[in-house]
Amino acid sequence: MRATISFETDVDEVEGTMAVLACSEEHNLRAAADLLSNFTVLDGSVLDAITEALRLLDMSADQLRQYQNMLVNFERAKYETVLPQETVQSVANIGNAVANLNKFGEFIDRLNSQDSHDDGTENAEPATEG
Repeated sequence: MRATISFETDVDEVEGTMAVLACSEEHNLRAAADLLSNFTVLDGSVLDAITEALRLLDMSADQLRQYQNMLVNFERAKYETVLPQETVQSVANIGNAVANLNKFGEFIDRLNSQDSHDDGTENAEPATEG
């Protein structure tokens, strides 16, 4: 039976967490190696020993492939989420924004000059506290 476990960890802890998970496969790998290294004809069927060793190796290989895929996807996502913007487009957008600000500034200047002409305060001195 298999289960999927989902959890969150800090980005800086991903490598360490995955290392702990990968190292947990050591017991299956050692068990497979022990089966083969300590086997004697008196222990039973060679076929059974090889079959069990392969089962343990397959389990660990499958799990390690999953961990590898998870790390590859993590690395890919880490760099894909920060894709650089095209410089030409960014500069053009900044140029348009500056042009629009200048137009707005000119519009405000015209409004202010119209107001001063209409009020007759074009040459008036500013009020001071006193």
